[in-house]
Amino acid sequence: MIEVKKNMVCCVVVTFNPDTALLDLIKTIEKQVDKIIIVDNNSGRDGLDALRKLDNNNNIFIYNEENFGIAKALNQGVGKAQEMEYNWVITFDQDSKLFSNLVQILCNVHALYPNKQDIGAIGINILKENGSKSYRVSSTDAYLEKDYLITSGCLLSVEAFALIGGFREDFFIDNVDLEYSLRLRKYGKKLLISSECGMYHDPGAPKSRTVFGIKFVSSNHNSFRRYYMARNHILLCRGYLFQNPYFITKATFFFVIALVRMVLVDDDRVPKIISSIKGLIDGFLYSKP
Repeated sequence: MIEVKKNMVCCVVVTFNPDTALLDLIKTIEKQVDKIIIVDNNSGRDGLDALRKLDNNNNIFIYNEENFGIAKALNQGVGKAQEMEYNWVITFDQDSKLFSNLVQILCNVHALYPNKQDIGAIGINILKENGSKSYRVSSTDAYLEKDYLITSGCLLSVEAFALIGGFREDFFIDNVDLEYSLRLRKYGKKLLISSECGMYHDPGAPKSRTVFGIKFVSSNHNSFRRYYMARNHILLCRGYLFQNPYFITKATFFFVIALVRMVLVDDDRVPKIISSIKGLIDGFLYSKP
């Protein structure tokens, strides 16, 4: 199989009301890939103004007239790259903070992996604020096989994407990357994570509170996200419990812990609890279209 080179990679970025962080991302990645596709999910005026600053011959824009969610936007971007005959696509969140050699790190992992036809995706390791890596990989190894990869900084095989049918659009936002990863593994594809870091860690806006002398930290997601986090977790359980019982059990444990932290820490916990319960119910009752 042909080795992956930087000029063979297309970049897909999904945006929704982006700020100046997007400009920094594009500035860093444009020298590392051959083409950039930006899929916008119906941003407001300020977000569109930020996008217009990126209007040049190397960027392709897809403007959606409504917010279709991260999954459909990713499918649109990767589908466009497929039409342009790219075999590899790297995806990013709009606020990702990249290293200047990120794509080269991923290409090196691809070059070292012996069974290249089995690769479904290659993820980049992340540098946390405290200087540690998000994924523990031995310093003597260039990569490690993983159960799942996050979307941002992920090099996707377009061939594998076509084989498994892309991202599940009914998931809309949360657990989109997790479901895609589990489906890749179901089809026998390998997920690799680099030992070397290529992105900075962005903790978002977590909230903490001390209860009975113990510090608890919540992700502080809003009610909208809590609904999809709950519903999509149940859908993951329904779809992959028998295929990956250990992983789903572990994911369920952390999901419950996150709910407990939300109840203990978040200020507006009542609407979030209601949204979570509704998501759980809808997850059990859901029938895939």
